[in-house]
Amino acid sequence: MEPLDRSDPRRIGERITLRGRLGAGGMGRVYYGVTDDHEQVAVKVIKADLVDRDEVRERFARETDALRTLQGPHLASLVDASGADDDEPWLAMEYVRGLTLSEFVKTRGPLPVPVAAVLGVLLAGALRDVHAAGLLHRDLKPGNVLLGRDGPKVIDFGLVAFADGPSDLTTSKSMLGTPHCMPPEQMQTPKEITAAADVYALGATLLFALTKHYPYEAETIHGLIGKVISAHIGPDLGGVPDAFTGPVAAMLAYGAGDRPPLPALVHDLSGMCGPVPEAITAFALATYVKRESDPADVAPPRRSRTVPSAVTPPGSVLAGLADRLRTSYAVSARF
Repeated sequence: MEPLDRSDPRRIGERITLRGRLGAGGMGRVYYGVTDDHEQVAVKVIKADLVDRDEVRERFARETDALRTLQGPHLASLVDASGADDDEPWLAMEYVRGLTLSEFVKTRGPLPVPVAAVLGVLLAGALRDVHAAGLLHRDLKPGNVLLGRDGPKVIDFGLVAFADGPSDLTTSKSMLGTPHCMPPEQMQTPKEITAAADVYALGATLLFALTKHYPYEAETIHGLIGKVISAHIGPDLGGVPDAFTGPVAAMLAYGAGDRPPLPALVHDLSGMCGPVPEAITAFALATYVKRESDPADVAPPRRSRTVPSAVTPPGSVLAGLADRLRTSYAVSARF
């Protein structure tokens, strides 16, 4: 986190105090803030030079509207947002501590099977929550998965689309998303994609988590796109453990109709990680890494919403499962 600049606002909305800069993207700047009741948030604000562009405001409004409908233990949740007619649109999401999946794998190596299986189950569940709201994420990737204290959280809904609505800004000739994790239909016919596009992105994300590489690699973006849209060039599954070969290959099928539905994936992956409630907590214990640049906590962390107290196993059981995951990680990834 960087300190606020002289030109940055100190308050936003009626109840958020800004404490620093977290970064910037194509459309806006992201700040770290704290609400008056001590909830930590990441606040996205449209850049001043873009705020008057109708298409930017419409995309931002679409993201906000979509976030209002989303709920799920592994989706970063909306905390507050500006009104539709505000001169400077903004939205505040819960602030999630921890490394992104991309950072974790790049610095600590690929995940072993049991850890990756838990990740797959939880990300599939997150996508089911998105799809249940009538939405498509369209940009699931390792950089958009934070490994927090309560397990993984899917973030960045800037490209979210209403599956059956008219407010999708994508035109028939536009390609929005991250090419390394995009299915061929999202590149060729972006207005016609379905939930199967998110299944493909999940497969690409798990492939990276397991092997540290993507389904297709190329020296140029044009070369990468050419490989993805070719029905004759299969994805690179090198390094995928045998237990994962079938599920990952199915998720990365060229045809959208050939990819498995999310419930079937959850069923298959659950068999690799054991009882899910215990596995979720053990996953968080094994993968949460404190980021040195994170701001100091302003309040005690909220109790995990991923494991209800009624089913939380004894501490010794959790510790043992976490130790087994860590041991598995150490052996598999040479941690």
